[in-house]
Amino acid sequence: MADDNYQVLARKWRPQKFDQVVGQSAIVRTLSNALDQGRVAHAYCFSGIRGVGKTTIARLVAKGLNCSKADAPTSEPCGKCTACIEIEESRNLDVIELDAASQTGVDSIRQLNEVARYTPLRDRYRVFIIDETHMLSANAFNALLKTLEEPPPHVVFILATTEPHKILPTVLSRCQHYPLRRISQAEITGQLQRIISVENVSVSDDGLAIVAIAADGSLRDAQSLLDKLIAFGGDQVDDETVVSLLGMVDRELLFGTTKLVAEQDLAGVLKFVNKMVEQGTDLHQFTLDFLGHLRALLVVATIEDAGEILHLPEDELGRLRQQAAMFKIDDLDRAFALLSVSEHKIKQSEVPRYQLEMVLSRLARMPRLEPIEELVSQLRSGSGGETSGGSGPKEAGTQESNEDDDRAATTQKVDGPARNAGSKTPADPGLAVAPKAARPAPHETPPSGEVKSDNGTDYILKSPSESGDVVNADEADNEAAAENLKPKDPPQERNEQLWERAQGEPMVKNFVDALRGNLTDVEDV
Repeated sequence: MADDNYQVLARKWRPQKFDQVVGQSAIVRTLSNALDQGRVAHAYCFSGIRGVGKTTIARLVAKGLNCSKADAPTSEPCGKCTACIEIEESRNLDVIELDAASQTGVDSIRQLNEVARYTPLRDRYRVFIIDETHMLSANAFNALLKTLEEPPPHVVFILATTEPHKILPTVLSRCQHYPLRRISQAEITGQLQRIISVENVSVSDDGLAIVAIAADGSLRDAQSLLDKLIAFGGDQVDDETVVSLLGMVDRELLFGTTKLVAEQDLAGVLKFVNKMVEQGTDLHQFTLDFLGHLRALLVVATIEDAGEILHLPEDELGRLRQQAAMFKIDDLDRAFALLSVSEHKIKQSEVPRYQLEMVLSRLARMPRLEPIEELVSQLRSGSGGETSGGSGPKEAGTQESNEDDDRAATTQKVDGPARNAGSKTPADPGLAVAPKAARPAPHETPPSGEVKSDNGTDYILKSPSESGDVVNADEADNEAAAENLKPKDPPQERNEQLWERAQGEPMVKNFVDALRGNLTDVEDV
């Protein structure tokens, strides 16, 4: 037999006192102190997501202002007097609730302004609760602005909205703004446990945790979901019923998919998607849940006490830690980014299976990232082994000797052709070209050797008998190599001339050998 007095859990368990409000302790304390101290503002604004208590707190404030059992505003309304009962049932003539979503025009606000001019019919204050305030039109906001700025002393405005950024700044600045936070999973789970204990319903802790996750910070949504579960399963609700009825993806599917991706098993991934399709799994919901799973892996990989954030059973946290060890954090980040981009495509696609298969195959084939520090360390250790013949790092003296040899070789490469300038075979302009610098005065000519300019560049200074030019060693090397690569006309004759000259110039031959990988014989090239 149906119960004529039945109320849904969201209405039945709506807080009747400030101390029954869940998850908004800071705001509740502030408002309670304001009522007890008589510091009542003329306008309030409560913002937050759906189901966190905006309208509930607005009605509690109205009860505290007008409770007839108290001689002044109070933080503890009785809830039994005529004013409190009428406010709870939304039929109090001095507490007017306006749904801005359905009454967006300026005419509704003009009527409100007209009513605000008159004193309350019975209670202390005339309270206007404007729900979904952000839906008002620009003209309506402007019509409300003057009254909101300087209302009569007996009028209190309470605005409630899910999108405070859409309210005109001039309106919002005239209110005391209280942003209500999302209710945590632990707080939602605790409230659900209190409800099922009174309602004599059996639901496991894991089942309540799933409901709290699905509610996404909204206590009202959690209560509505619990109501649906009780209607389906009666007073015994098992975990399987919770998963199937709420449309949640089985956690085993998430763990299984993650394992296949970590093992880079492309065939296994495609078979797994086929299995989900055959089971009738909602692929878009799976994508959303898989994003949450990747986020959970990142949390457990980063935070030691991840249970404070995830609010999951300890055994599931252990499984998450095992899977997180299969990935680098950067790999999880890339996987999350790729899946996030594909989520909208999966939702909009006429064949979401194809989109999901492609994105999961990319995740399975994606190469794993290695930290740059590890790669540099490996390269250094490998280079050291080749150079020293496996005998360990070089000695400091050996390094300095090699550096000196390299510098001497560079000097020879640039200076060698110039020193042979007196021979019958002229230096090849394609192999040794030095930029001209200012020729020093005869009486200021320094001896041959290396000098440093004011800017710290190393130069090779030749004696006047050789060329009399100051040559930048680095520039000589670069320009000589560049000139050597330029094609000459005709190419066959030019190559033959270069080959003949290279045979007659040992320094040039050594230079070519060095460029080609320390070959022992140029003829083999």
